[in-house]
Amino acid sequence: MDNLFQLPTMYSAIRIPGMEYTRKPAGWSFPSHRHPYFEFLCCVEGEIRQWVNGQLYVLTPGDMILIGSDMHHRTEIGKDCLFFDFHFDVEQSDIHSIMQSTASPLLQYVDHEPLLARIEQFLGEFGEDLHQMGRQNAAASGGKREQRQEPYLQQLERSIRTLSIHSRLLEFIGMLANRLMQMSVSLSDMQVTPSQIRLAREASCYIEEHLLDDIRVHDVAKQLNVHRTHLHHCFKNVYGVSPSMYINSSRIREAKSLLLTRDWSMEEIGLHLRFSSSAHFSRSFRSAVGMPPIRFRQRARAL
Repeated sequence: MDNLFQLPTMYSAIRIPGMEYTRKPAGWSFPSHRHPYFEFLCCVEGEIRQWVNGQLYVLTPGDMILIGSDMHHRTEIGKDCLFFDFHFDVEQSDIHSIMQSTASPLLQYVDHEPLLARIEQFLGEFGEDLHQMGRQNAAASGGKREQRQEPYLQQLERSIRTLSIHSRLLEFIGMLANRLMQMSVSLSDMQVTPSQIRLAREASCYIEEHLLDDIRVHDVAKQLNVHRTHLHHCFKNVYGVSPSMYINSSRIREAKSLLLTRDWSMEEIGLHLRFSSSAHFSRSFRSAVGMPPIRFRQRARAL
């Protein structure tokens, strides 16, 4: 009798270290950080201002973003927001490479309606289960444990439900990887390779971590063990600006935050951000923002 099909051993592992479906008010934020996992974020209602490696992406309902592992990112809620977010890691190296090689993390609604529909279906099927699991985990971490052990049959049912949740997430990640692979055609058209993207991301991470040091482009190149010219070429291909411009724009971004949250003088802010003088700081700020820093502070506080 002939075999109709024969397959080798199949194994595909993913880890989901965190997942949430939650509401946050306007003004809520999560500070800049990074972790070894991918992070998928979908805006369901409201507006999310997501910073990734110093670049701002504004998410409105239906927009999604995939944040690569070890990328600096922070979240700010612009309008009262409902969002779905989960962290994951994939064991297969080729799938990991696809996820890591995207030049832009933003996945907008118009191009990703099937992915959004899949999320809505997932939340409809498992939303209540995830809510109950979250409550149980919170109670356990707070030391409020059930006095009576959960019946064995209920344990089995919950384990099966967890397996279903895991399998649906694996299916969704597969859809996401397929869409990213289709997008890679545009990457080849732009002549941006995965190795260039990785180098540019490592450079931007190093810049973000040493922004308050007296950092120069040759310092970044030396740290990453590459020639300055090669770093410049890769960085500009990926981010559209030179590393030196990225350093300056990142410092201007931090200057805006300090102008709004601190009563520091221009001299104090310029010194903190490693500008050579307050005049240098004011010139750089005006060139980037279109107004001097004092005017920026006065205008913001008048609103």
